[in-house]
Amino acid sequence: MKLQIKITLILIIVFNTSFAQEVSNISLEECVRIAVERNHEYKQALLNKQKAEEKVNEAYGNAVFPKINGSVNYTNAIKRGVFRIEAPGFSGTFPIGSKHSFTAGVSLEQPLLTGAMFLAVEIAQTYAEISDKAADYSEDDLILKVRQAYYTYLLADAFVKLADFQIKRADENRKNTDVMYKAGLIAEYDYIRANVTYQNLIPEKTGALNQKKQAMNNLKLVMGIDLNDSLGILDSLTFEDIKLPDYVTGKDSLLAKNNLIQQMELQTQLQDLNASYEWTKHLPELQGFGNWQVQAFEEKFVPKDWNYFNSINIGLALKIPIFRGFATNSKVEQAKIDYKISEENLINTKETVKNNFENVILQIKKSHEQVDAYKSSMNEAERGYQIAIKRFNTGLGTQLEVTDALGALLAAQVNYLQSVYDYRINHARLDMLMGKALDEIKFN
Repeated sequence: MKLQIKITLILIIVFNTSFAQEVSNISLEECVRIAVERNHEYKQALLNKQKAEEKVNEAYGNAVFPKINGSVNYTNAIKRGVFRIEAPGFSGTFPIGSKHSFTAGVSLEQPLLTGAMFLAVEIAQTYAEISDKAADYSEDDLILKVRQAYYTYLLADAFVKLADFQIKRADENRKNTDVMYKAGLIAEYDYIRANVTYQNLIPEKTGALNQKKQAMNNLKLVMGIDLNDSLGILDSLTFEDIKLPDYVTGKDSLLAKNNLIQQMELQTQLQDLNASYEWTKHLPELQGFGNWQVQAFEEKFVPKDWNYFNSINIGLALKIPIFRGFATNSKVEQAKIDYKISEENLINTKETVKNNFENVILQIKKSHEQVDAYKSSMNEAERGYQIAIKRFNTGLGTQLEVTDALGALLAAQVNYLQSVYDYRINHARLDMLMGKALDEIKFN
């Protein structure tokens, strides 16, 4: 037992070590593939899919295949009942039955003709297809969540690097201002201003580090890995122009491949089948049956010497519904109403998805324009900061100008990073709306 425990511990250590090596310095695509294998919510969706497939087998078993049951019964009459006879010249009691009785048999029931025979199977198959699409949609949603978490981490990491860079600049400016103040070249206010600017940036970096840690934990959670596992990411948040689909072609593809729409279409089909299924309750049902039975009744318990009697019966049973208090009609009407509700849900889903498609396209175009604008603004802000430094060092400017220029540069850099982040997130949403499978997505 101790040896088995040691071997188990070694395997666990080896597995954890190999996994830690596996997830070191991984890409976005690798993060997604790990999530598809390990995310707990997605595993539940796959289990529901398997369960639905088993329901198809259950439907076949209930509606098409025969039901065969066997039975064996042995009775020992410890004290048997008696019956009494009273007649002229005779009076007495006689035991009922035998001391030992044995009965064994096999019964068979086979549906021959029912209105719902094949509808039940079709309903189960449609339900399985719905679960299949639900699993596909869960995968789409998981991929989007991983991409969002991944890009959020890259944004937080960029903010940390930006904070380091700004602190470095502010520190250089503070030291330079300190030298000039001690030399009597500038006023004390300029020195205080430079020092305050430097001090204010330090907690900003702490906040950025906290956001980076939270973003990493969220990414691990979505991927389904332990929070204590090591996960190294070398990517950085960069902009790469991604071509948008043609509007008309994109909308047609959207309606054809979006997994949520396909799921709702199948749901509507299922409600239609349910209405038909309820209507078949008006129809008669024909069922065949048969049974074989062997019996023995003896006084002594010697099974090999018993006399066994066989019997075989077959027959047909016809069940004709006549009146059920209008319950069947009510169920049919309810099923029809459910079908109409499902149709309305389908129409609403299609319109909502199309609206989301248009909104995402607009957001992508807006983000693209912001990237271009903030990139230009960032370059101008950098130039303005350099000019402010030179003016201050030559005595033509003030520390207030330097602080304002540094703040403007920081705002431009933050806006640029945020616009790149929005651009990538919106493209991830577009891929989900378009129903792109994992192998169809370009991770860049």
